[in-house]
Amino acid sequence: MSHGRLAKPGLDGWTSGLDRLRVLGSELSALVWVIGALPWRASAADTLDHEDGHPVPCVLVHGILGDATNFVTLRRHLARGGIRRFSSFGYRPRLDYQRLAARFGEHVSRVCRETAAPQVDIIAHSLGGLVARYFAQTTGAHLVRRLVTLGTPYLACANPSHELSIFGEYDAIVPPPFDRARRRTHIVDACGHLGLLTDERALEAVVRHLVRPTLGAVASTPVAPEGRAAPA
Repeated sequence: MSHGRLAKPGLDGWTSGLDRLRVLGSELSALVWVIGALPWRASAADTLDHEDGHPVPCVLVHGILGDATNFVTLRRHLARGGIRRFSSFGYRPRLDYQRLAARFGEHVSRVCRETAAPQVDIIAHSLGGLVARYFAQTTGAHLVRRLVTLGTPYLACANPSHELSIFGEYDAIVPPPFDRARRRTHIVDACGHLGLLTDERALEAVVRHLVRPTLGAVASTPVAPEGRAAPA
């Protein structure tokens, strides 16, 4: 066995360790940003009366301890991509996402009435993604055009065909899946749970999914030789 092969695991270990340190730093930075954005209520207000070129309005759903202001950076990024009509769904911390989905459905119906849109796009973080996915798989299937979940828990079964599930490579709360269930998956290297709300690569993946004219077929979650799921 060559010395190069012997050295590679050690080098990979150092690289992995540095990546994790960077993720820790980015998670702390994202946490500071999330907390610092709390007073910026005006930046999180509904903008359903704004004009844009996107076919439907976008509904945002925060995580269990989150807030509508968590999406301030994402909204700015989407606005640069021509998506400017937003509405936020808020809720107090709770785990029964099935019941929350009923309230969420009322919110989506109101958005459709106010904008005369037949459907909405949904972007949801963490537990908010469970609320949105359950709604999209049950009573709200006909009202959801596209769904993006960020760091949302998953089961070993297929996601809705119009859902893009984005994960952080080093998310300690919701690690990326390796179960080969059929889902549209994108994994952001060296990123954690909160970082998905501010990381440019995650935000760009959201925009691409929402503005893409058509969606291709959904394949099983691909697994790279190293054991990491490859981005879709």
